[in-house]
Amino acid sequence: MHVETNTPPPDDAANEPPAAEPEALAGGSADDAVIAASAAKSAAALPAQPKMKVHRPDGTSATAAAPTPALASGGAGGGGGRPPMKLYSSEPARRRRRWPWVVGGIGALVVIAALGVAGYGYWYVQDTVSTMTRSSNKQQQEAQDGLAIATANEPITALVIGEDHRAGESGGRSDTMMMVRIDPRTKTISLLSFPRDLVVDVPGYGRRPINEAYDIGQEPLALATVKELTGVQINYLIPVDFRAFNRIVGTFGGVWLPIDRRYFNVNDGTEANNYMSINIQPGYQLLRGNDSLAFARFRHKDSDLIRLSRQQTFVREFKKRVDNWGLASRLIEVISILRDNIKILGSNKKPADAKTLLEYGQLMASIPRGNMQQVRLSDISSSTKYPGKLEATPQAVQKVVDEFLNPDTTSGNAIASRDVAKDPKSKVKKATYNPATMGVEVRNGNGAPAAAADASWQLIENGWKLAHSAGDSMTQYLHTTIYYDGSVEGAKDAATAIGESFGTDSEIKAIDAAAKAEIQQNGVDVTEPIVVVIGKTYTGDLAPPKVAVLPPKEEAQIARDPTRDVAMWRQAQRKAGFPLWMPTVVYAGAQTRDPQYSSQPPYRVYKTAGKKAVYVTYSADAYDQVFGVQAIQWDQPPILDGPTTTRNYKGRTLLLYFNGASLQRVAWKENGNSYWLENSLTGRIPNSAMIAMAKSFKLVTR
Repeated sequence: MHVETNTPPPDDAANEPPAAEPEALAGGSADDAVIAASAAKSAAALPAQPKMKVHRPDGTSATAAAPTPALASGGAGGGGGRPPMKLYSSEPARRRRRWPWVVGGIGALVVIAALGVAGYGYWYVQDTVSTMTRSSNKQQQEAQDGLAIATANEPITALVIGEDHRAGESGGRSDTMMMVRIDPRTKTISLLSFPRDLVVDVPGYGRRPINEAYDIGQEPLALATVKELTGVQINYLIPVDFRAFNRIVGTFGGVWLPIDRRYFNVNDGTEANNYMSINIQPGYQLLRGNDSLAFARFRHKDSDLIRLSRQQTFVREFKKRVDNWGLASRLIEVISILRDNIKILGSNKKPADAKTLLEYGQLMASIPRGNMQQVRLSDISSSTKYPGKLEATPQAVQKVVDEFLNPDTTSGNAIASRDVAKDPKSKVKKATYNPATMGVEVRNGNGAPAAAADASWQLIENGWKLAHSAGDSMTQYLHTTIYYDGSVEGAKDAATAIGESFGTDSEIKAIDAAAKAEIQQNGVDVTEPIVVVIGKTYTGDLAPPKVAVLPPKEEAQIARDPTRDVAMWRQAQRKAGFPLWMPTVVYAGAQTRDPQYSSQPPYRVYKTAGKKAVYVTYSADAYDQVFGVQAIQWDQPPILDGPTTTRNYKGRTLLLYFNGASLQRVAWKENGNSYWLENSLTGRIPNSAMIAMAKSFKLVTR
């Protein structure tokens, strides 16, 4: 049983938000003056810096991982045979800002996107880039020594650290660190952050909560801790100051966000309410600076895992705001804000430059929105040795790191075909080869020691079990070339699949007598239908195979009741003045209510940016399984851009949005209106229940 404290006014009776806590920033004309001053200051341009190469994170740790044992917390999602995840929350005695890393996440997205605007302001931004990519801070300079040099056309990984430097205090604080990875080969962006109370090995200081690494040793120790924990090499460090948040969000006119439930608090100075004031109603809406900040940093009355998911949701939707916004119209203003609040630091041996960031911006613009994946560490438990803290097994950490390095962009479509409806546009091509039985030999054509052996080992890891090194090629190759014997069934398709692992600059060719003679000059005859000759552009890493990993199909844990909440839905429809759809199947155990304010109506009829909307809140397990149904008189809301896939079901075109193999949202449109079912922030409602509910929707009768 919960006690409702600090009870908000019903529905939208209070249009004015409560007074902001002193530590919250206020937007306004002062910001405009600062922006104008910064823009003037940035007018000078410096010469372009040398081009930086891009480096792939070290994935060797993944290859040595032992098979993952059964994890204590039961995996992802409640229902469907999976036990509910336990929530743990611990708040330190002293108050801290929990949100600054969000600034880094959005700042990194904004600056890279800004520099990707088709060359606009290129000479102007060089001065800004020079400011942002160099630091006079000795600890930041020391941390740069621990960064890996980036390699062209390979994935990059950045560590975003939100810094909270307060007047009169030395050092600073950071509660959460987020890793961001951009992969040009698979065109994916992945996000990973760890709970601030997760106990890890802090180099030189033993087992401690991860947030203490920054408290003790600032950027160098924080970087070393993350590298020790994940085994991933970091290419960029992005330390940020919290002041950028309101100003960046304000410059973009706010962010459209799916708010899962009511968030309300008035900081009246009492112990129970002594945190940032907040007054946000549930439902899809446009949040501006102060409200966006309050939502992103909210950390009370739920768990740290939910807070991380809330922040990742903010970053994901902010990227959509950047993509859809006329960035060029206010580019100077955005860059002026960023230059004074954000650093993008590369290795001391190869600092970032405007041209490189421009290339990253163009890359980000080309990445489909559905290929931005939020990776979460959910297999955790309460620490028995450190009260109030969290623990995760090495296998659980390795699992989430593997997901971060290899984001899943294929399972969603396969799950939709299996569990929703087959895709009539997709022709299922019968496999012409078996990678486990296809012969593959690898030859060294670049002169680098052990290049063929290394590549063949990675091919084995990718499923080509018969791959083996066959010595050197006497002829040097610039690009990796995959030869195939056209007389062997499936050899061409197999060569094409192998070529995808080596990247877009690889070449696929049918082997002929001349090529065979050239390859055999070292005295080793060609004996396999596939011959891979490693070229000079080979960087030592292969992309993972594009194979959908389907989770087992499970029985949906649902309750069928066509009459449930009919009166409520009819009342909401009368107030809204446009047609609504209601589910006739609901996730088992879910109640139509807000978990914190159950005495208030579970539905909300409102307007946002002049658009009529309705949102209904459901709660199955306190805050971890809060989901909702949204309707809005808008045929193109930003949140529905770029679905993972679509399927036709009984006259409706369902838009499906997956985060890896987890179904986050199912939407459809009708007569200029949009409707969708939104999973919980942590994706805890199982796919089976989400799909069953989505299929059950029917129009509300009068």
